[in-house]
Amino acid sequence: MSPEIKVVISLKDSRGAIGIQAPGCDPILTIFEGDLKAALKKVPALVQQAQGKWAENARYPKADLPKPPPPESRQAQTTQGRRATQTQAPQRTMF
Repeated sequence: MSPEIKVVISLKDSRGAIGIQAPGCDPILTIFEGDLKAALKKVPALVQQAQGKWAENARYPKADLPKPPPPESRQAQTTQGRRATQTQAPQRTMF
């Protein structure tokens, strides 16, 4: 793991977010209540926590998603669109 770490603090009103990132690792995001002083107090512990998590597993596991169905041919899509248009009754006018 690289010794480079990026810490981003975002504040709005009395809430904030702290993001911690390192090259080759997934970012860690934490939400907190408070001001900049409260955020700065949390940073050392959050960095240590993030480094511990990255040491175990730097990246989240890849999602095992099913493969999408193969796309239909362009002609089949056009034919289905024509059939749907032909079977719809004309829309009545309101006025």
